[in-house]
Amino acid sequence: MGYTAVVLDDIRSQLAPDDVVLKEARQRRDTVRRATESFPGVLKSYSSGSLAHGTANCPVHQRDKGLDADCGVVLDRRFHQLLGPDSVTNEGPNRIVDRMLEHLRPRVLKQYPAARFDITKRAIFVEFHEPMSNGEDPTVDLVVGLRRREEGLWIPNTEQRRWDASHPEKHTDLLTAEPKSLRVTRARAIRLAKAENKRPGAKPEPPVCSFNLEALALMFVQPGQNVATALLALWENGAKDLARRNTPDPAGVSAPIKVADRGYAVDRLTRAATALRSALEYDDDEYRVRSHLHELWPDFVSTSPFGETKARIAAQLQAGKKLAVTSTGALATTGASLKPTRSFGDHSMSGRRD
Repeated sequence: MGYTAVVLDDIRSQLAPDDVVLKEARQRRDTVRRATESFPGVLKSYSSGSLAHGTANCPVHQRDKGLDADCGVVLDRRFHQLLGPDSVTNEGPNRIVDRMLEHLRPRVLKQYPAARFDITKRAIFVEFHEPMSNGEDPTVDLVVGLRRREEGLWIPNTEQRRWDASHPEKHTDLLTAEPKSLRVTRARAIRLAKAENKRPGAKPEPPVCSFNLEALALMFVQPGQNVATALLALWENGAKDLARRNTPDPAGVSAPIKVADRGYAVDRLTRAATALRSALEYDDDEYRVRSHLHELWPDFVSTSPFGETKARIAAQLQAGKKLAVTSTGALATTGASLKPTRSFGDHSMSGRRD
């Protein structure tokens, strides 16, 4: 194993969400799911998003407020006959989303009395205001979907008061499908790409959304690749594909994925691929590998093998550890045990669906 693989493994270990936080996020999501299933005319509920896909990163290190657990509920259009484009009246989503929120609220408040609810463009957003001991406070996004006559769902666009086609269940199926080796490698590459995507750049917003990276990984990560070559394929081939078109929906149901500035996104993907390829070219030189990868993940890679990363120092300070100066003059935390390199997605995707 060359130094590139070693450093990438170390980055992933820093990005891994805490198991206790993952468990709490799933419990909150499942509480919301169960509450929706007693609503009249519901077919089922489902899990979706990065938590279900095995591609979530630690929110503290990604400058997010907390882990966000996505889920959805599916309405039977045969029961809700006036809703959606498949009906004669094509009633919009806003009223049914309001009704679902009113149904959901008292049931969630029984378990989480401080919870707050808001309707966003696509979902009912639930904040629980019940932080864990480490300060994290996982949230839940619930999408109220309507079964389409064709494949997939109609999901709300409350801002435009219309339904849009999507297929979140198929996205999860694609990203969690066998074989395990491909699934795990792809998830690891996605998590690394997501961390780079949130690195500060020329624009305040990330160049692409996380789902765009997942879609590119489905297109370009191939069996037999290791994490480094899978990530390189995602960035190099993704940049070339994005240069000519917006990324298609992997499920083939919704419109191509929107990008605010495609030129900027292509440039960021290209630059990331160049830095990773340079690291691989000097794979036996630890200092050069670290220098190239530090460009992509400055918070997670020290340019010296004896230095501590900004992410680890921040995490240990949050946990109450004290700082010390090593014999090399680098900052380190005292009494800190490094997180093992087993990371989220390795065991949670081993054989079961989230």
